[in-house]
Amino acid sequence: MELFKKAVGIMTKNNFITATPKSKVSDIALTMISGEVSGIPVVDKDKKVMGIVTEFDIIRAVKQGKDIKNITTEDIMTKNPITVNEDTPVSDITNILETKNIIRVLVVDKSGKLVGIVSRRDILKGVTEIEGAPQIWW
Repeated sequence: MELFKKAVGIMTKNNFITATPKSKVSDIALTMISGEVSGIPVVDKDKKVMGIVTEFDIIRAVKQGKDIKNITTEDIMTKNPITVNEDTPVSDITNILETKNIIRVLVVDKSGKLVGIVSRRDILKGVTEIEGAPQIWW
């Protein structure tokens, strides 16, 4: 039960998609559609977070007249996305998601390397997987 009170207990750890700064936005858009994800972290060669590309970033680029076949993630990504560490309490994460009106936070280690993602859906899964759900565990 204690594990579910921190990011490490509910975060998506291994099966998330990342992009590089030079990834083509058209490829990212197709990945989002086929993988049913709404945001993809942008990392450098050491897996350190550089930004995130969301559906909204792509829509905004198209609205601005950009050809998504000819631009890369670094052209449209949201730089310096909100990050938390593995020990961040889920209650703090829910507050961040609510006050910033965002869908996910990136989980990084002490060196800034991406180790996971906590989305609103991860929090909902955590609530429903607890015996006797629904109950609030943070």
